[in-house]
Amino acid sequence: MAGHTTLLIISLIATVIFFGLSRWFSTKGNTWLRDFENKMNDRGFTERKVVYDILPNDHEKSLANEKSWTVGIWINRPKQLMALRLDGDATEVIDIPFNKIQSAEIIEDGYTRTTGGGVGVPVGPVVIAGGGAKSKEFSKGLQVRIVTGGINTRVQAYTLKLYDPKNMLNRRLLKYDPWYKAIQECARSIVDECENIMRHQGQY
Repeated sequence: MAGHTTLLIISLIATVIFFGLSRWFSTKGNTWLRDFENKMNDRGFTERKVVYDILPNDHEKSLANEKSWTVGIWINRPKQLMALRLDGDATEVIDIPFNKIQSAEIIEDGYTRTTGGGVGVPVGPVVIAGGGAKSKEFSKGLQVRIVTGGINTRVQAYTLKLYDPKNMLNRRLLKYDPWYKAIQECARSIVDECENIMRHQGQY
């Protein structure tokens, strides 16, 4: 009976510690994002498309580096502005008027993606990497390239580094990993939003 009671107490203590640590990680990690989000909201950028919002579940979000996973776009529709946060080290954003957006495309493993989800240039021969996975199954990076310009302004290209292994402490993601799927979905959402804005110029 005493042994059973001891095990019960240990289980309760372990449960309390687990939930306490989970809450600590989630609140500790949320500080930077909350401050940055407040700053953007104060400027009228109330919508965003970033990987962090698409990560599979709250537990994985609590373990994520928010600075790295909140690269993407922020939108102020009343003022017709899009703000770009280019990489995980960026503390500021670049504001772009809707009417300056000329194109948007996904670049995966250094290759521009074509319509239908294909890749513009064939990847080289398959090489076996550590752990039994093939090298082409690991992502070498995923970016979104947004080009802006106008009659009286020069053409300018911006690259959103949604995933760069070098900036993730060399954390390599397999292309079927749920985290990588979230990155791909974010990239598609950003391109879709840019194309939607270009289609509806003058209607805002």
